[in-house]
Formats: sequence, structure tokens, C-alpha cells
Amino acid sequence: MAEISEELLQGKTLRIYWFLLEHPNTGIREIDRQLAFNSPSTVLYHINKLFDVGLIKKTVQDKYYVVEPINKGIFSLFLKIGSHMIPRIIFYLSFLIMACILYLLIIITRSPSMIYFEDLFIILIIVLCIFFFSFEAFCIWKMKPT
Repeated sequence: MAEISEELLQGKTLRIYWFLLEHPNTGIREIDRQLAFNSPSTVLYHINKLFDVGLIKKTVQDKYYVVEPINKGIFSLFLKIGSHMIPRIIFYLSFLIMACILYLLIIITRSPSMIYFEDLFIILIIVLCIFFFSFEAFCIWKMKPT
């Protein structure tokens, strides 16, 4: 596959490519309805741009699908799991949440009367990290083309 330029995946072309990542084997009229474009010919124009560079292919039933997801630009911030695009930072966030839960369980099983300042400090640091990772995940999620 040829090197994909940043100018190609912008605007409506980016929205169509993203939609095909999440909804493989979709026809032009379906894309037009879901993304609320002016006409199917607009969708066809952008589909042809993606088809010409080899990012998508066409089935016998005139349905389109992504050949291989690219990992460049905004796509490097997301991970494709099934038909969903999930921000990569979500996995770090889930690790921090699990670490916080496990640390709280360790503190509780030790003895409720033996909570030290260090324990509170560690919990505070983990909760702050969870807050910042949640904020970053939200900001990345808002970057998602819709």
C-alpha cells in the first residue's frame, strides 16, 4: 500500500473511512443516510478517493470495507476491537482503577484501624492519575470523527 498523505484523510473522507472501520460491508446509500451527507454522489466521490489509494475494497454486492486499518495520525490514538474504535489510554486507565481497588482491598484486610498516612498518599496519587487519564480519554474520544 502506498504512503497515505495526511491531506487525504480529512473532513468527509475521514468520516467515511472511520465509519467503514466501525461498520464493514456497508453500501453507499447506507453511509449517506448514517452520516447525513447531501447526496450519495458525495459519498461516492470520497469512497473513490479511499479506493484509489487502496484503503478500502468493494465486494460483489457493492459493499465497501477497510482492507487494513492504518496506524497514523488520529488512528494511532485508537485501537480497533471488533467493530469498535477505543482510545488506547482506556487500558492504562483500567489498570489504574484495578490497582486502586486492589490497594484498597489490601488496606481493608490488613486492619481498618491501621490506615497510615502513606496509604492515604498512595491512594490520593492513584485517584489523581485516574482523574487525569479519564480526562485524557475523554479528550481523545472527542477527537473521534462523527
